[in-house]
Amino acid sequence: MEAKPTVREPLAERRQFPRLKYTSPIQYRDVFKPRVLFFGCVSKDLSAGGLRVTASRALPKEARLVVLLSLPDSLRQVRAISRVIWQSQLPRGTAYEYGLQFIEITAEDQNAIADYVERGVVTPSFGEEVAIGDQAPTPNRRMLAG
Repeated sequence: MEAKPTVREPLAERRQFPRLKYTSPIQYRDVFKPRVLFFGCVSKDLSAGGLRVTASRALPKEARLVVLLSLPDSLRQVRAISRVIWQSQLPRGTAYEYGLQFIEITAEDQNAIADYVERGVVTPSFGEEVAIGDQAPTPNRRMLAG
């Protein structure tokens, strides 16, 4: 009997929200240490479900964080409780990259993020999705599945 090759179906996309390149200062602290000062990091992209950040401090996977961010078109600060869902150490070992998932966020804040991301994403006629905003679109400003 000849063995038939196994065909794997593509993995389903796990992201629920569109994601937009978003580079901005972010503040965070451990949710269980309210007396600790906030630390700073830099966001890389943003969606209504979370964000990707680069930080100089090591954080454990599943850490719960209070995250503060400001959207460019809003005067108020967005506050969310998030958890670290993935992490990687960047080359040279001086910084870390984290995927943060929002686990507690007001509907108003989540809608503000979703509206901001939606305004920054367009779909050209050839089907490639790119982000627009204050700057001209570049290959680095492509929308990532969120």
